[in-house]
Amino acid sequence: MKEEIKNKILEELKKHIPQVEQVKDKLKVDIPKEDKFGDLSINIAFLLSKHLKKKPVDIASEIKKIVEKLPFFSKVEVAGAGFINLFLSTEYYAGVLNRILKEKDRYGASKEKNRGRINVEFVSANPTGPLHLGHGRGAVVGNVQSNLYEYTGYTVEREFYINDAGNQIKKLGESVYARFRQIDQPDYPFPEDGYHGEYIKEIAEHLYKYEKEKILSFVDEKQAVDFCAEFAKELLLERIKNDLKEFGVEFDIWFIEKKLYTTGKVDEAVQFLKEKGMIYEKEGAVWVRTTLYGDDKDRVIIKSDGSYTYFAGDIAYHYDKFKRGYDFIVNVWGADHHGYFPRLKAAVMAFGVPENWINVIFIQLVKLFRNGQEVKMSKRSGSFVTLKELIEEVGKDAVIYFFLTKDSDTHLNFDIDLALKKSSENPVYYVQYAHARICSVFREAKEKFGFDPEKDFEADINLLKEDQERVLMKHLAFIPDLIRESAEKQQPHKLTQITYELASDFHYYYNNFKFLVKDDENLMRARLFLLKAVREALRTLFKLMGITPVERM
Repeated sequence: MKEEIKNKILEELKKHIPQVEQVKDKLKVDIPKEDKFGDLSINIAFLLSKHLKKKPVDIASEIKKIVEKLPFFSKVEVAGAGFINLFLSTEYYAGVLNRILKEKDRYGASKEKNRGRINVEFVSANPTGPLHLGHGRGAVVGNVQSNLYEYTGYTVEREFYINDAGNQIKKLGESVYARFRQIDQPDYPFPEDGYHGEYIKEIAEHLYKYEKEKILSFVDEKQAVDFCAEFAKELLLERIKNDLKEFGVEFDIWFIEKKLYTTGKVDEAVQFLKEKGMIYEKEGAVWVRTTLYGDDKDRVIIKSDGSYTYFAGDIAYHYDKFKRGYDFIVNVWGADHHGYFPRLKAAVMAFGVPENWINVIFIQLVKLFRNGQEVKMSKRSGSFVTLKELIEEVGKDAVIYFFLTKDSDTHLNFDIDLALKKSSENPVYYVQYAHARICSVFREAKEKFGFDPEKDFEADINLLKEDQERVLMKHLAFIPDLIRESAEKQQPHKLTQITYELASDFHYYYNNFKFLVKDDENLMRARLFLLKAVREALRTLFKLMGITPVERM
């Protein structure tokens, strides 16, 4: 909306002040913090001062006379040393409400569908156990950021990287095999750094019941461990897929790490870097010159024993993404990878991509609280609350909303008791209740007045004269801008703030004004029209977050 208004202002000003062309890229359209300073404020008089050799306040007075003729504005004021404050007209707000009801839960979404192609890789949990809360937070952030990119006109491919080529899978096989053997031999040693938890025992018991003879028939114990590892990996991966699907998160691509090695992709990436002069040998190892692109030191990609490092696999994986032709990529990583990003970015830039081609969103830890006390969790000992268990206890919507309440790169405390409350203290209840309240008003309008707001109807927006009605309409007008800013800055958590503020504005309106005005049908229609727009805007925000628009509470 701000961009649309900005372009109209520039278009009109160019007819009278040609020098506007020289400053148009620096023009800012801001939303003032206080309503008395208008709905919007522009700084163009300051920008033109140097070119016109006049005081900004005098230029602002000239611009005021030009801009106030536009139908967007009911009033234009010059403030301070040359700021221009703009007050949006009722005609403009009527257009906003009609647009919302036309576009429904895609309100403000880009009509352009070819802005670019993006790969967003997230969750990518090792298939060695159930998804925990950190994975869940990453799933929400990755999925909602993907929704935001789609809203702003990008084509998005969601990707899950299956880590199945490292030592973790071997450790999984050893853990399952040990539990399998312990069924008959309780003293059979369990690996010191193995995976604990009931799920390992459950897998072992399943294998004992259905695959005992096969496992015991292996002459080499390593074969038995490999069999257990493969079975457990596939089973756990299937559970991960199911849990994510029930959480509303689905992927377009499931990339298998092993294939980097079995299909020669790592060799190919190393050869590519070699041809670009990025590879050299030292001390029997092969190094990549990441210092050329800002890393603090060069990195080994082939060890002296001839084996690839983990870094080589990561380079190959991102080289594969590069060859797929994405305009840019986004990785959602745990916060413990902060130090790893600069070296990977340095290697990736050797492909010839722009500096901002690879982006990373970091996810900090989630702490769980119940009855005011932290629920202690340890993955090593197997005592942790799974994502599935949390969803079953508090519901999918609460988990999504709570995971989005803070910037992903800050620690999050998840209060189970708060998430279960059926009151305005619970933020997800509060925002869903706003939607349910509007639905309730509409049902009452139909039952008591025979007027069905669910059907298309017209209304006179000029009748919406209360300050709170203007506050709501202003909020609705700039929601698309706020969503776009969230997308561009990779801040999906801002959606909860936008939603909560809209719900708060509505609840105040609901508590202080009547909508079903018995003796003034025109006013009733106008207010119901506004409510219908608020509901559609809430549905837009809910859809982006993956939250249910509840109709009864």
